[in-house]
Amino acid sequence: MCRSVRSHSFFCGLLIFLLEWLSSCGIEDYAFLYPVSGRVEVEFNSKATIMLSMAGASEYFTHFTIYYRIYISAVSLSGYIGQGDLSTLNPTLDSDYRTFLPYTSNTDTTISTSVGSLFRNRSYQALTVEGTNIEDLLSPNARNKTLTLDFIQIPGTIPVLIIDNTSYKLQRSTGNGLFNPVPQDRYFFNSPELNTNANAPPVSSSINADVAALSGTTADVRYTYVSLYIVATGIDPNFSPVYSAPTFIAILRLPDQA
Repeated sequence: MCRSVRSHSFFCGLLIFLLEWLSSCGIEDYAFLYPVSGRVEVEFNSKATIMLSMAGASEYFTHFTIYYRIYISAVSLSGYIGQGDLSTLNPTLDSDYRTFLPYTSNTDTTISTSVGSLFRNRSYQALTVEGTNIEDLLSPNARNKTLTLDFIQIPGTIPVLIIDNTSYKLQRSTGNGLFNPVPQDRYFFNSPELNTNANAPPVSSSINADVAALSGTTADVRYTYVSLYIVATGIDPNFSPVYSAPTFIAILRLPDQA
């Protein structure tokens, strides 16, 4: 009987020691974020609807971020754009998609700061909207709501983000002031200023840095497409940004400028 009590006390003490050791190592402060797991519905090449649901909550989650990159193309596609179309549209689009694919297939919650670097290294930017801080729209209050990105193919009709039955005009990023996109209104329109290689890297990284040029063609008529991903974003206990695994949304075609 005494031996049983002593054994029980020993294991209790060992457990307390291990818990204190783990706490001192900061294990309990490890930040993780669940990826967006809701259904994504895509209509042709012009609209994507995302259910902003996640498998679980996290105290570190601050907002959703939508990353994008625009690709110049000499090909006109009017239907749904699948993986088999990417190399035809723009070889860089195909390369970027393949780079992101292992991450979008990974539901591991240990993905963190590497996702932010991944998007930056592939020249992806955070989507913005006109007149409103998009982080407020996509705050934790947006969980389980439906988000729509509408790129209706009517010349001169500005693509919008729709949430809570309210539309917000989508705008391209400035990279926190690192580049000056043209046209200056920053709307997602296929325009001569947007679909020319002269304004895109590697010719210029200070104008349309969010655009991938098209090499090997002299086509007079050009089109532009946008690739979109969404991630859950947060701040860890050390005030560093952390991210969930990214979720692929769609590749949509930019409507022509009026």
